[in-house]
Amino acid sequence: MADYTSTPSIGQLHENSCWAASLAWFLKQDTGGRPSWSQQDVIGKFKNNLTTDGALIGDYLANLWSQDQRLKMSTRVHATPDAELASLPLGSKPVCIAFKHITGFAHMNVIWGLGGDDVMCMEPYWPFPGANGKRTGRFVKRKLEHFNYGDNVVLAWANPSNTSTTATPADAG
Repeated sequence: MADYTSTPSIGQLHENSCWAASLAWFLKQDTGGRPSWSQQDVIGKFKNNLTTDGALIGDYLANLWSQDQRLKMSTRVHATPDAELASLPLGSKPVCIAFKHITGFAHMNVIWGLGGDDVMCMEPYWPFPGANGKRTGRFVKRKLEHFNYGDNVVLAWANPSNTSTTATPADAG
């Protein structure tokens, strides 16, 4: 299994840019012809899909990234809370996961399977509470249960062909 922690984590620039930090870090992992965008680049590319406070509009995520041919990604929504969360189709490669944090806010990490219900995460909101523009992000091992709140999670993963609607992250890993 590859050690993705050799690429430094990316801390989010402000309270609502976890999605941009996660995508910027993800793009450094499996380039496959994907752009190498900084977090600022990512925010600029999707500025028309943001709320006034810089959050990515959640309803757009599942379609926006899979339809952007530059990213070569697929997305899928999985219902939660769900006893089957441990059976998410995670492979060994990084997958962006948008989820509802136990405290109620929407958040994103990049995760990859470690076996069983353990995943390694690139967590962009660190240090907590930290200061805008000063976060570094970190790597942390978590249980899949950490993501099992709210109504669903959205997974986004590398899909070189960007054509299949039935592929899963495990198929790509």
